[in-house]
Amino acid sequence: MKTAPNTEFRYSILRISGKYFGIEVQHVREVCLFPVITKVPNVHESILGVFNLRGQIVSVIDIHKIMNLPDQKITDDNFVVIIESKDITLGFVVEKVLDVLAVDSTKINVPTRDMSLNIVQYCNGYYTHKKLGDVFLLDMEALFEAREIGGYSYTLGA
Repeated sequence: MKTAPNTEFRYSILRISGKYFGIEVQHVREVCLFPVITKVPNVHESILGVFNLRGQIVSVIDIHKIMNLPDQKITDDNFVVIIESKDITLGFVVEKVLDVLAVDSTKINVPTRDMSLNIVQYCNGYYTHKKLGDVFLLDMEALFEAREIGGYSYTLGA
């Protein structure tokens, strides 16, 4: 990740499948309780369905499936983080939204070879938090271009 020295980035910190991830706050529109979802036929298993958010139809994505993370039972206790990137709005299912943290660019590390490729291919890097451990910083562009999401987005006319 190329950055100017001592630049700070603000990330919403999320827990997904017991791991911690950060999404730049500029991409997070809002967080909502897990909604009632309408299933959509003939889509990838990571597309859970759609719901109506104040007149806008939002697709709900289970990113456990995209990043090949251990399955977690999705319940009403989960949250949906509404993400906007490249004029596309999607909801990602998360276990918990923890905080918004400022991360100094000098503390962002390049993923190492011993980290799961299924995770790092969707990350700009990671940083080590003193309490949470490694926090993977999600690359929204890479996630939105994932074949599971990208193909679905195009069928929506996005």
